[in-house]
Amino acid sequence: MWQGVLFGYALVAIPVFVVLGLVAQLTRSRPVRRAAEIVLLSSVAAFAAALGTLADDGLQWTLVVMLVVMFVVGLVMHVRSYFRSS
Repeated sequence: MWQGVLFGYALVAIPVFVVLGLVAQLTRSRPVRRAAEIVLLSSVAAFAAALGTLADDGLQWTLVVMLVVMFVVGLVMHVRSYFRSS
């Protein structure tokens, strides 16, 4: 039961991270940047915990691939924001 909740949290938190990263990049706000980092770390931890319990369900693995792609794109955009603000 908790694995589904963790997976759902990771599913919701990664797009939230991307949005917070974009807001932090546009506004150059340090609190928003820190909030994005906290969301990122918590979603990765939840995703890692849920990943250990995934069944061989095709839909879940499709969601996993989509989450990984969103995570990589969000992470690249977030890291770029550090270099642009300097």
